[in-house]
Amino acid sequence: MNPKVRRVLLPASLIALAAPAAAAAHANLVRIVPNPGAVLAHAPRAVLVTFDDVVTPGPGIAAVRNSGGSVLAGRPRIVHGRTLVVPLRRGIGTGDYSVRWTIVSDDGHLESGVVAFAVGEGRAPPQSVLAAEATGPDASSIVGRWTFLAGVLLASGLAIFGLAVARVLVGESGERLALLLTVATALAAVGAGAEAHRVGLETRAGSALLAGLVTAVVAGLLAGAATLERRALRPALVVALCLVAVPTASGHALDPGLAGINVVADVLHVAAAAAWVGVLAALAALPAARLELRRASVIAAVAVVVLGCTGILRASFELLSASQLWQTGYGRALLAKTVLLVAALGLGFAFRADLSRRLAVELTLVVALVVAVAVLVQLRPGRNAVAAPAPAVLEPSPQPPYPPPDAVVLAREAGPLAVALEAEPRRVTAIVLSPAGGGLSGLRVRFLPSGAAAVPCGSGCYTADVPPGRRVVVELGGFGPTRRAAFAVPAHAAPAGALVRRVRAAFGALAGVTYEERLASDARHSLDARWRLEQPARLEYTIAAGAEAVVIGNRRWDRSGPGAPWIPSAQVPRLPQPATQWQVSTNARVLSRTGTALVVSFADPTIPAFFTLTLNPRTLRPRVLQMTAAAHFMRDRYTSFSPVREIHPPR
Repeated sequence: MNPKVRRVLLPASLIALAAPAAAAAHANLVRIVPNPGAVLAHAPRAVLVTFDDVVTPGPGIAAVRNSGGSVLAGRPRIVHGRTLVVPLRRGIGTGDYSVRWTIVSDDGHLESGVVAFAVGEGRAPPQSVLAAEATGPDASSIVGRWTFLAGVLLASGLAIFGLAVARVLVGESGERLALLLTVATALAAVGAGAEAHRVGLETRAGSALLAGLVTAVVAGLLAGAATLERRALRPALVVALCLVAVPTASGHALDPGLAGINVVADVLHVAAAAAWVGVLAALAALPAARLELRRASVIAAVAVVVLGCTGILRASFELLSASQLWQTGYGRALLAKTVLLVAALGLGFAFRADLSRRLAVELTLVVALVVAVAVLVQLRPGRNAVAAPAPAVLEPSPQPPYPPPDAVVLAREAGPLAVALEAEPRRVTAIVLSPAGGGLSGLRVRFLPSGAAAVPCGSGCYTADVPPGRRVVVELGGFGPTRRAAFAVPAHAAPAGALVRRVRAAFGALAGVTYEERLASDARHSLDARWRLEQPARLEYTIAAGAEAVVIGNRRWDRSGPGAPWIPSAQVPRLPQPATQWQVSTNARVLSRTGTALVVSFADPTIPAFFTLTLNPRTLRPRVLQMTAAAHFMRDRYTSFSPVREIHPPR
């Protein structure tokens, strides 16, 4: 390459060192029920493991009595898209039990853990006799990912070079290009198939990899045909170029909450890496390519500049601080990749006068770099390492105390935290629920505008002896950034306990109910679903572009998404319907009343959860229900009370 191009390549390549390869975010654990180490008076019917993103059941799920024998009852399933349900046998009785849970997040990453609990009052907290499934990169996953990435980079890189340099499409170079493209697409197809099988087609990553497999097969068939009919070569290159989008579609650039610029930057990042690989491969294997050395140099220079710019942008979203380079496994893998890239640049410069030797050295190091990337993409990025709650927070804590009988209770979300205000005539109390379940203690809490500092009053409970006034702002410090939750306190709130009991009875007597639900765990993660409930024990739900379920008596059918096969199983226990979201109500108060709407608030401390319900004052039928609980911020909008039977077994 000429000296001017080399001077551009060197600093641009150094900029690219900080660029993360296409990686994937992990679903974060939110809560486990029953609590790890819990001692229960009665045996649970299932273990529930909730995450902050869409998941599917993973391999190796088990539930055993610590003294021996499985207590797993049927196939584990996912409800609401994010909660793994591990069903347990009836009547498991007194003893210690261990459950291993395993999930595959929507981006294809395996996560696993164990939980132990005991049944029988007075027993000591148990220890698990099971071990979690290994979730880090192993030899088979590294080989599969390397094969896929190597095939994608080589196939799409050759496509970029071939479409940009027409001379290589004819004669001996055209024959070699068709043969090399066939090999590259075969690598991409084999790797995509292996990875799709490993992560499962139910996940976004698996679906994207399946699409990549089909694309690679089509490109390979066209490339094979080009050895006989040269006109098929250009279409083969066009199809192969589409492979650059597959790592992005299966990676974390599409994670909820990330800026849309990530998708464009990630595709360009992969395309630039592919162009660099394509130039090296073409110069090494195609005779006509060396006649276009100047154009190849320009393509490589542009590729490395784009690689550097998009890498910096991607890194700004994946690494939240420089210290993560040595404090996280992802950062250390990125440093290893950097060392290999520096070595490639250094050795390439040392052999600059000998093109053949330089190409051999750089291609060898590219192979090693792709191995490093194959490991890197299976590690947790820096932003997820920070976003995941600290271990102490992940452990569910004791439940907060019940509200005082005369308190008006209001609730709302503050980031990932559920905050309730209990307003008494001369005292205000804040209840803060942890995303992991139970009360979140150890915070710094103030009540504004008075500025009164709260004192602890139990698990997640903070109180101050000040009158509430008409507006109270609860300020929370000590859990990430300072957060505030504002509440409008009514001047008069009449008791509504009898009214809420009548509402629950009237709801249970309805023949059918339909409502639209939005369920969120924080401001970035939410699910929309349609629910239908019918007497005596029928329900169905459909998550938007996600899982579906039909329950009729003691039978149920689940599927992972529209068009997926229905999977039948037993429904234990039976679910009488229609059923309200709460069972017990305390502190029920009328917040407002008009001729067309009645608004009441109340708490169910057994969950614990806090509710605001808007009713039709004449029929007592609900219009809108808002629930605030640990990592569950729910809004239900009721759309129909039709008695017509709509729920039937799926066909």
